[in-house]
Amino acid sequence: MRKLNIFSILLVIVILTGCGIQKQKADNTIKKTTHNVLKSDSKTWTFSKKITSKQTPNAGVSNDLSTSVVSKIGDISNWTTSKNQFVSYPINYKQISLEKWQHDTQKRMVKSAQRKVHWMRISQINAVLKKMGADIKINKLSDLVFLETKSSNMPLAQAFVAKGYHLYAINPQYTDTEQTITIDRGQAFTDTRTKKATGQVAPDKLNGTWIAPETTTSASDTGKIMVKDGYLYQHRYDSYERSAIQALSSYSLISLNQNTTYASQKTNAARADYQLTQKSVASGDSLGYLYLFVSENKLIRIGQGQTTTYKKTSTLVAANDLPKDDITIFEQLDQKNPGEAASTITVKAGPAIVGMSSSIKYLTDPDAGQITSNIPVVSLENGKVTTSDGESGID
Repeated sequence: MRKLNIFSILLVIVILTGCGIQKQKADNTIKKTTHNVLKSDSKTWTFSKKITSKQTPNAGVSNDLSTSVVSKIGDISNWTTSKNQFVSYPINYKQISLEKWQHDTQKRMVKSAQRKVHWMRISQINAVLKKMGADIKINKLSDLVFLETKSSNMPLAQAFVAKGYHLYAINPQYTDTEQTITIDRGQAFTDTRTKKATGQVAPDKLNGTWIAPETTTSASDTGKIMVKDGYLYQHRYDSYERSAIQALSSYSLISLNQNTTYASQKTNAARADYQLTQKSVASGDSLGYLYLFVSENKLIRIGQGQTTTYKKTSTLVAANDLPKDDITIFEQLDQKNPGEAASTITVKAGPAIVGMSSSIKYLTDPDAGQITSNIPVVSLENGKVTTSDGESGID
């Protein structure tokens, strides 16, 4: 009888130990899954949906969840992750433990406010994940990834879990309220790698005339683009505008990941279901459009809520579309003003006016296209440009 009792006790211990090991494995798997998704050199995640619910003074947080595909002003609309590091430009974040997150969060509150803050239940968090379409559940709060800013140790009010092509941001806390309000419960982000990828495009194969056949032409949008030797030209009103075509492979992945202008353009591409990556060849303009070369004969313009397709109709650029004299002016003003680039040429009643900018690289430079000076062109004779300062261009 005694042996039977000892055997029963040992059996119970083995069962309990096994359950504990299984639960620990499940917990580790959740965190490991998130880290495996985020360990890539670079991923950009764009907003896809958010979950909200009501909160009342008496009933607390409602279990009736609502979904919206529109983010509000102030919401983070995209994330970049690189080797388990988070960036929402221009802010860099670091991962911290749940304990440190709790400590740093409470440290920034007065004591009276601390008593009004409560944790969401695990079941509430899993309900939000399910509503966002996630096929993952957490078992404890530490399964989530918590963040704070690298510069000032400011805790972020959301925590994360990831699986596959999806990143989920959860609001793990709520604060007592004296009136009925709508609170954020979570956001879902999608990996931009699920978007359409562009092919390998050789920049020297892009020269020619590009037409958008479905465009209603106007003075501001002729539906025609000219590409010549690494630059994209357009005619708007009384001006020719020029922008650099950038092969992003010439930039390191680290520099691109830290570039706020590139991040913004990457988000614009993702919203139109396209990828902007280190392999892309693209350009921009002063109106904020992104021009993404999908192939040697197809170009996508993205911006202002629309996607416009251009097709190359000729490998040549006609003189009446882009006069040779204007190309000469652009080139010689570049050489005459090191550190600047000729951005526009405007002709009205008087001489041609060249608008100079510090850069015309719209994919990576936030100051691209901003006119820093206007230079009148006095004459163009025998291939030499003379400006109002009396200097001639370069042969």
